[in-house]
Amino acid sequence: MNNKTAGYLLLELLLALGCLGLAAVMLYPESKTLQRHYYRQQLRYTAYLLAADIRQMQQQTLFQPENYMYTLKISDSDKHSYRIYRSRKIWKRVNLDADISLTGEKQIKNLSYNENGNPTDSGSYRLQHRQLPDMYCLLTVQPVTGRVTVYEK
Repeated sequence: MNNKTAGYLLLELLLALGCLGLAAVMLYPESKTLQRHYYRQQLRYTAYLLAADIRQMQQQTLFQPENYMYTLKISDSDKHSYRIYRSRKIWKRVNLDADISLTGEKQIKNLSYNENGNPTDSGSYRLQHRQLPDMYCLLTVQPVTGRVTVYEK
């Protein structure tokens, strides 16, 4: 008389849990790498959005018949946002992620373009992520052409 019931032994269940635990331990360093990659991509995306806004300001100034003056301003107190003014009225307000800070050189706190597409100031903006202290993105505005370049350091 064989009275065996079908099922798993305790040893088999412990072996399966051990394998799952080992796989989780092996994937843990990968999750740190993935988080770092996510933060880097978030910083790059923000830098390219800011560069696109600066280029759009230049294009609007050049090709609009009304010749509105567009000015980009960074707040001294809040380093997580910037505003673009069109003839002293807010045209666009951008709030950045709370982990990303934006700073500009003193001469480029207020960036605008004249009717020829030349910037009134030249310099750079620096974007930095709180989770990546060793990395930042630098946006430079060239003096004569107003060309915007993005560097990652």
